[in-house]
Amino acid sequence: MRQLIRSIGGAALCLCALSFAVYSQDCGADDLECKVTSATKRISADPSDLEAFYDRGLAYEKLKRYDEAVADFSRYIAGKPTNKQYLADGYGERANSYKQQAKYKAALADYNSALSLYVSTNYYNNRGNCYMSMGDNENALADFNRAIALDAKDPEPYYNRAKVYSSQKLYSKAVADLNTYVGLNTTNIPFLADGYQNRAIAYQNLNNLVQALKDATKAIELDPTVPSRFTARANIYRKLGKTSLAEADESAADSLK
Repeated sequence: MRQLIRSIGGAALCLCALSFAVYSQDCGADDLECKVTSATKRISADPSDLEAFYDRGLAYEKLKRYDEAVADFSRYIAGKPTNKQYLADGYGERANSYKQQAKYKAALADYNSALSLYVSTNYYNNRGNCYMSMGDNENALADFNRAIALDAKDPEPYYNRAKVYSSQKLYSKAVADLNTYVGLNTTNIPFLADGYQNRAIAYQNLNNLVQALKDATKAIELDPTVPSRFTARANIYRKLGKTSLAEADESAADSLK
């Protein structure tokens, strides 16, 4: 995927990059409103600055202002950037915004356009998620398999494929994929906790309550801010007949809601 600022040639484009640096230098990494303002200033200064539309679209998307994100990505796509990968990014991000709006057919069309321009594990993974949201597990699995074949070290397709396997009650396959996910995803702590929590549920469904309890406890240790982590462990405690511990976890879950 592209970088927000990249090396570009041509006097006019260089001026745009300089303008961006001036406008955005005070924006923090998570200051999305500042990034919207910065990109809007760039667009006012040069309405042909496609990157400004793309950057503002990303900020809108993170702000969950999906209609505005779609509008900006559409402007970006209509400008037809000559680099195929960058054009694919426009389709891919617009697809993500459509998906968040549950406009799955529009999202799927854009993921297809992105993949026709540039093949990447990210697009396959996102399209797989779109298929999964549409209840099409067969195509979802095919896309997660393609994503893993392209990059076996990307943890996300394993996580998503495990979700499909769990929905099909193929819990041993889900555990295998979550083993890989946990092994690969060691730096993003909330995501790692998700992996342990989902593996705990898969183990519970396999009636391996000892391992399920270990994983559920590990998930809470890593990230105790999510109510469902305590609920998952409470369910395991109830199966083990440990009612008081289950009730304590249920109270903890309620306090976080």
